[in-house]
Amino acid sequence: MEYKKDIRTKNLTLHDIHVGDWVQVWIDMAERYSTPLKIISIHDDGTIYLVLSDEERLTPWEEDIKNVDALRITADLLKGFGFDVSEMDDDRGTPYQTVEYKGKYVGALYYYQEEKAYLYVCGYNCLYMHELIAYNHRNNIDINLEWKGVK
Repeated sequence: MEYKKDIRTKNLTLHDIHVGDWVQVWIDMAERYSTPLKIISIHDDGTIYLVLSDEERLTPWEEDIKNVDALRITADLLKGFGFDVSEMDDDRGTPYQTVEYKGKYVGALYYYQEEKAYLYVCGYNCLYMHELIAYNHRNNIDINLEWKGVK
């Protein structure tokens, strides 16, 4: 991922996110994003508490909502969360990647505009991880996400 300020992803509001969503924080001094962080608490004043994993709940990272951005879906990001991503072609020769979680088909990853991707899941396009998580909650899909990192 390139860390230039002019390509920040969607800045989130308190209405966009929920406890349990995975996001990233823009770090002004370094002009780059943090690793993916899980939201454990949201407050009306715009304060968000984040952790790297459920094991680190005792030492949360406090951040203002203005620095919290959406986590754009990419093949590497999905792999970092434990998804299996494999190359495919449809009957017209359009390349895409199938996405599975623990052997179960989740959706197809399609690319557009300069390597940006969206995950197509049962008629719903997810551009960001918080959208995929919301879709999973609405449809009772059992995906327990934990950030494992990118190799």
